Amino acid sequence: MSATTEYVSDDGEITLLVTNTVIDDWQFLKQDKKEKAEAFGVLIGGQNHDASQFWIKACTTPLAKDKSTRTSFYLKDTRHQKFVDKHFKESNGTSGYLGTWHSHPEPIPIPSHIDLKDWHSCCARNPDRKLIFVIVGISHFCMYHRTGKYFERICKESL
Repeated sequence: MSATTEYVSDDGEITLLVTNTVIDDWQFLKQDKKEKAEAFGVLIGGQNHDASQFWIKACTTPLAKDKSTRTSFYLKDTRHQKFVDKHFKESNGTSGYLGTWHSHPEPIPIPSHIDLKDWHSCCARNPDRKLIFVIVGISHFCMYHRTGKYFERICKESL
């Protein structure tokens, strides 16, 4: 794995390793100007057996067939799945779909009702693993995961 940054959950129970390339993508795509539309993609990585450690190796970014506005997005391009499949194959099954990320035009992002509904759907489609969800704000990004029926912020980090 290329250079990474380590983040530890607020309660100290979860460690997240994120490649600097992913952080660079989020930094570049954050909505720090009014004309920037919402950015988004899928997270590719893995987790250990008890889901106490996650690693995000790569992410997709908006592609030609995707749609977005300042406050919404539609992940439509089939190349997102092809990117996940490629990483899965090249890693012999150790890296795959880990969740989604998107941006918000606010300094410290808070998930919307639509975000939470979408995340529940993602979890229902992937019952075999814990997923991670990231919202990239203007000054911080926040990572979330589901605990029971609710989503909990794992950490809030500066960009």
